[in-house]
Amino acid sequence: MSTPRGARARRARAGGAAGVVLAGGTGSRLGAEINKAFLPLAGRAIAGWSLATMASVEGIGPLVFVVRPEDRAHAEAVVERGLRRRVEVISGGATRQESELMALRHLADRIDAGAVHTVLIHDAARPLVSHGLIAAVLHAAMESGGAVPAIPVHDVAVAEADGFLAPTAVDADELLRVQTPQGFRADAILDAYEAAARDGFVGTDTQSCAEQYTDIATTWVRGEETNFKITYAQDLLLAQDVVAAERLSPRWG
Repeated sequence: MSTPRGARARRARAGGAAGVVLAGGTGSRLGAEINKAFLPLAGRAIAGWSLATMASVEGIGPLVFVVRPEDRAHAEAVVERGLRRRVEVISGGATRQESELMALRHLADRIDAGAVHTVLIHDAARPLVSHGLIAAVLHAAMESGGAVPAIPVHDVAVAEADGFLAPTAVDADELLRVQTPQGFRADAILDAYEAAARDGFVGTDTQSCAEQYTDIATTWVRGEETNFKITYAQDLLLAQDVVAAERLSPRWG
């Protein structure tokens, strides 16, 4: 039997935070034969960078790594190589939303007990997220109940049906490119995902599900240009260039 939302909310205030890293993608658009999360980036798997940085942030306790069942061996190898924090590797679902739900259900007992009050969900394909950005999202989520990193979009054009450009129909200052990690009050986002599963609702990201099923007024913090998602081969090349230029290395926690 599930715990009523009010009871969850009362107990969740005293707990810590949990980090979730999602690695349910493939390497098809990269031209790779394996999940892109396990491709190398400067000597470490792409997913290893996100896990290590998440593990280094004060206040994050449980760290959950969500992977496809067929990638379990790759995931265990990433966790065993250099990461000094315990990582809970679990199998995800067929979609991103199902994988998020699996992670939240995995944490449900700790959420209900008040051991986890905030959950941050991050894409493994964004390996260069910084320690500072994760910490900022966590702080904002703890203050407001929900937070996402985002970057304002200024160069906007609108295409008309005849192929010509039309005057911009929206204020460019109001447009944001949303990134991850996205952080939310744990009890509320767990209830939201359970409700979405019952309704068959599928959102584009964590924030869209929170918007649909909670009354949280999600805030945003300034994202980072280097926190881009690796989708195509050129993205991986760019990540390698950033690592070399900035002399970055994983923050193994």
